[in-house]
Amino acid sequence: MADSAAPSKDALALAQLEKGGSDLAKLHQFDFLLHFPTQRAAERSTLMLEGLAFATRVERGKSDTEWLVHAVKRLYPVESDLIGLREKLDDIARQYKGAYTGWKAKVAEYKQN
Repeated sequence: MADSAAPSKDALALAQLEKGGSDLAKLHQFDFLLHFPTQRAAERSTLMLEGLAFATRVERGKSDTEWLVHAVKRLYPVESDLIGLREKLDDIARQYKGAYTGWKAKVAEYKQN
């Protein structure tokens, strides 16, 4: 029986990034997004994120009960690294009653044909 394990969200997103012309052998800037119920929770999470070498920015979400943390880091787009970061970010978000909702990255450098 063939392995029917679905690709991870990170693998699918990396495939889209590559399809868009990005050279996955180059450093990329990733913006990881975490949601929190209060400004205090969002700000407290940034201490842990900065300890993991993320640059952080806190902003109000779409409602009065939502605060967003952008955790930005430059790294090579490697699926296993992104999966490991997802686990760490999930843990940090849960500690402050928030949620990690994923990452985005722009095409860093086009592949040479």
